[in-house]
Amino acid sequence: MSDRERNLQQIDRLVASHVLHGSESLCKLLVYLAKHALDHPNTALKEYQIATEVLGRRSDFDPQSDSTIRVQAGRLRLKLAEYYSSEGAQDPIVVELPKGTYIPLFHPRAVVSAKAQGNPSGDILGNAPAIPRAWVIAVAVLSSLVLAEAAVIGMMVLARRPAATAHAAGFEAVAPAFQSFWKSFVSSPEDPWLIFSNAAFIGRPETGLRYFNPAHDPQTPLFDHYTGVGEVLAVHSLDQVWGLFDRHLRVKRGSLFSLDDAKNNNLIFLGSPSENLTLTEIPSTREFVFQRETSGLRKGDLAILTSSPL
Repeated sequence: MSDRERNLQQIDRLVASHVLHGSESLCKLLVYLAKHALDHPNTALKEYQIATEVLGRRSDFDPQSDSTIRVQAGRLRLKLAEYYSSEGAQDPIVVELPKGTYIPLFHPRAVVSAKAQGNPSGDILGNAPAIPRAWVIAVAVLSSLVLAEAAVIGMMVLARRPAATAHAAGFEAVAPAFQSFWKSFVSSPEDPWLIFSNAAFIGRPETGLRYFNPAHDPQTPLFDHYTGVGEVLAVHSLDQVWGLFDRHLRVKRGSLFSLDDAKNNNLIFLGSPSENLTLTEIPSTREFVFQRETSGLRKGDLAILTSSPL
């Protein structure tokens, strides 16, 4: 089997994996980038080309003002890291998408000799290639993100009312405004996704961070694993409300969310489109729109307007 066939076989394994299952747009992006890299080595890809040929964007797509491709590539990198830290830990080929490029790299996994496996000191000898440093960093970052999410979810579990108590309180115990507002969510058989914002920042934590501006800032390094205290408290408050209905919330960070996840689920978003970038990809509804305040103390801030207030 040729190297190209082995690499494509690994791509097929990724597409069929549990991690990428259901993420149709990310699978299409991965297959497209992989085939381009194998058929046209050392040939760069433009965001415009990816947007129009893979995601079906119109010919007037402007990568300077639309960060869709960069966001999708970032999600794909996280999915690759998640895959190779779980079900793909023993795969013979590691696929990496370095930041700042759309050309995936294929690395044969380092083979540990029998002698090295029996060495209790863990000192591995031989000529097997090492896993790239960037990949190690990606796995470390993913681990920190998982811990952060676990902390938020753990807080929710500790604060949740016992199911029996919540059930006894009944739907009637919930304030009428909550009943009206959440009626369609509560009546659904599936628990909704709560998507909290985590905007992309640039800079360094020890010297200061600011919002990433795709029109002027370089692509690396980006920090997209922060969220505000307000969002954490909002998650906690919403979980308490949901406990009154004897229901559960599923929580996910915005940068890990894809439009494929939205096909058959109710969604609750925390944060404006300036931070929760997925909102920029979802068509606005007639009931709720985002609009900047044109006057007053909050002039310039994004506000949510509804056509049917309670």
